[in-house]
Amino acid sequence: MRVCGCEISAREVRLAVVCLNDGGNIEILRLKTTRIELEDDTSDADLRSFLRALHEFSSENEIDTFVIKTRAKKGRMAGGAVSFKIEALIQLVEGCETRFVSPVALSHFAKKEVENYPEKMPVYMKNAFLSGAYVLTRG
Repeated sequence: MRVCGCEISAREVRLAVVCLNDGGNIEILRLKTTRIELEDDTSDADLRSFLRALHEFSSENEIDTFVIKTRAKKGRMAGGAVSFKIEALIQLVEGCETRFVSPVALSHFAKKEVENYPEKMPVYMKNAFLSGAYVLTRG
């Protein structure tokens, strides 16, 4: 099973594809595409292009499930309108399930169950990796 952890930030989604290796350990796949950006959220063409890029990414990498780190809908730390459009587009990817995980659950998971992060993993992919690893290990 391949899981793609997603962290939505501003106008882009950061993607980390994880799976279990033969030893039962979490492994991050080294992929060329780690981010997809939505150029103009008011353009039909750009929205369709973003969705097409997600479809291609999921197909090429045999993604079973997308996992999105949730964002607040109200208050000081609320996600922006564009980020919720991106979230909806991820949910529209055919053939893939979409699940959500809270920042609190990720923090607890990182402290209690993640001993080491993969070597040379960029810092900007940490939350996407944690999201995917969380669902992969917790079902």
